[in-house]
Amino acid sequence: MSVTLNSAGKQLAIKLLRAQAGTIFLLACFFSMATSYEYFWGVVGGGMAVMIPTALFAWRAFAAGGARAATQVVSNFFAGEALKIIFTVVLLVALLVFTTLPLVAVCSGYIAVLIVQWLAPILFLKST
Repeated sequence: MSVTLNSAGKQLAIKLLRAQAGTIFLLACFFSMATSYEYFWGVVGGGMAVMIPTALFAWRAFAAGGARAATQVVSNFFAGEALKIIFTVVLLVALLVFTTLPLVAVCSGYIAVLIVQWLAPILFLKST
């Protein structure tokens, strides 16, 4: 049972990461056609500032499973969420301080991918 729940969680995380990658790609292509390649990389950077921490969270949260490992599951979940928040802040600060990417593109990529993450429970409701 725990293997089934754990693998189902991993499959949902993979679906979410694929949806986020698709959103980054489509929005980046739109921005690059409308403006320039700098906006493409800005959207990619902003989107990756959400996608990389999400992948780290999923890796950490689904590292253990089962009723016997309940405390380990909870601690992994909280550790994964802490990693996610820290990496998001670090990546956004690095993007905004150390690069010359357009702020509009970075924020657009970040917000679009974050909205996909928020809508994931609705989008993938029938697949569980």
